[in-house]
Amino acid sequence: MLRYIRKMSTSINISPSAGPIETKIVKKLHEKFQPVHFSIVNDSHKHAHHAGLRGATNKTESHFNVEIVSSVFEGKNLPARHRLVYGTLSEELEHDGLHALQMKTKTPEEYEKRKI
Repeated sequence: MLRYIRKMSTSINISPSAGPIETKIVKKLHEKFQPVHFSIVNDSHKHAHHAGLRGATNKTESHFNVEIVSSVFEGKNLPARHRLVYGTLSEELEHDGLHALQMKTKTPEEYEKRKI
């Protein structure tokens, strides 16, 4: 199931069907990056039968795709931006079964240019 969660103004809008790991991801990323735009999609269902997940205890919240637009990324290259996100989610990656994270990380200026 695909879920989109977007931050509008200062509130966090978390889907009622979000699981505990997705909820933690959303809260942590909003706290750290205070995004002007944010979306998250749970892609775990596409990977449930992959060899890397055999025997895993977490198959329903293991793969996510996120888009974060934040001024925190200003002046940072793509690898540095991704390290910030991975660092923020280190607990989920190391202990909660988050297996893969696809991400788009943009500054507000980059995001606005994309929309034109």
